[in-house]
Amino acid sequence: MSLPSSKSVRLRVEPGSACGTLEQGWLRRRSLATASRAVGGSNIRPSAAQAPLPSPAGDGQAEAIDAVLVELAATISLQGARLEVELADSFMHLDVVAGDFSDDSDRQLQSVAAACMAELLGDAAQGHELRWQLQSDARHLLIGAIARGQLGALSDAAMRHGLSLASVQPDFCGQWNRHGGALGAGSAVFAVACGREAVIACVADGAICDISSGTWLDRNGTPGLLDTRVDRVLASPLLRAQQTA
Repeated sequence: MSLPSSKSVRLRVEPGSACGTLEQGWLRRRSLATASRAVGGSNIRPSAAQAPLPSPAGDGQAEAIDAVLVELAATISLQGARLEVELADSFMHLDVVAGDFSDDSDRQLQSVAAACMAELLGDAAQGHELRWQLQSDARHLLIGAIARGQLGALSDAAMRHGLSLASVQPDFCGQWNRHGGALGAGSAVFAVACGREAVIACVADGAICDISSGTWLDRNGTPGLLDTRVDRVLASPLLRAQQTA
C-alpha cells in the first residue's frame, strides 16, 4: 500500500483574489512556493475541455484559482497533493441557534440545521451543503452553509490539476479553531475580518452563542458599521445574563 503524498496546497479564496502555498512534509511543513492572482488578472485561459463550471464566485474567480495552481505546478508536480481550501466568510452563510441539544442525535441536529437554513435562505437552501458544530454548552448549534456550486467548482479545479480536495473551511472556523480556546471562561466577542466583511461572535464560557456577519466598513473605509454588529451580539440574552449575574 502506497503512502499518501506529503505535498499539500493551501488555497485561500476571496471574492477578489486567490492565493496558494505549496508545502511538503507532515508534522513540519516546508513551504516550496507561493502564488496569488487577482480576479481578472489571470492570463490563463483553459481549453474548452478544461473550462471551469460556473460558480457563485464567477468565472473570473475560477480562472484566478487555475492560474495560482498552474504557477505552483511550475515548481513541482501537484499530482496527488492534498488541496486544503480556506474560503472567505462572504462565501458562507453562518448562523447560531439556541436550544437544549444535549440529548439530540446527529440526525436530529442535522434536521435543526436544515430547518434554520431553510428559514434563512428560503428555496435557495436546497442548493447548499450544511455543516454544523454543537458548542461545548450543548445549548448552541453553529451552522454553516455553502453553495454546492461553489464546492463543485473547487472539486473540479482540484481534479483538473491532479489534486485531492481534502478540506474546505470558512475563514471564521479556521480562526476560531486556532484562537478560540484562548478566550477561557467568561464572556467575550470574537471577530474575524477580511476586507470589508467581518464575522463577529458572542462567546460565553468558550461557546459561541450568537453571530453577526456582513459589511463592517462603509464606502469611505471607516468602520462605521462595526459598532452596530458588535452591539447586536452584545444584546444576546445569554451574554446579558452573565454580565448581570
